[in-house]
Amino acid sequence: MRTTGEDTSGRLRELADACDSPLVSARARHAAAARARDARELAGAADDFEALGAMLLAAEAASGAADAFSRAGDRRAATAALRHANDLAAACEGAATPGLVQVASAVPLSGREREIVTLAAEGMSSKDIAERLYLSVRTVDNHLQHAYAKLGVSSRAGLAQALGSES
Repeated sequence: MRTTGEDTSGRLRELADACDSPLVSARARHAAAARARDARELAGAADDFEALGAMLLAAEAASGAADAFSRAGDRRAATAALRHANDLAAACEGAATPGLVQVASAVPLSGREREIVTLAAEGMSSKDIAERLYLSVRTVDNHLQHAYAKLGVSSRAGLAQALGSES
């Protein structure tokens, strides 16, 4: 599939059904998901590869998931998949393959979003952040929601980790 552009997903599925190999099953899942541009299946294939220790294949699948999520307009999922792909690729000692080409890029936080997210990650409530920055609680919560989408997280619990890998 990588070199000829030929759809091999059907043949890989036949092989996966005929043998008892988790790697062949993961390759078949990845090929079918890539062919269909199915973001969730690509993310699942990345998880399968990661569980098998096939980090480069996992990074490529996660990169494909980021692209598919981005094309579908799901910025939060695209950013999360892109961060996952970058983390996996970092474990591959600088490997560069066509499958790792990052077509989606993280959207940077604005200065105000970064300020609010930093305070939230330190454990401050929206009310306390609003009082400190002379904003309404609603404005703080709106900035947090925009930052969550940009960072690919869904709660304050993921902010500290996302800030660490975003800077």
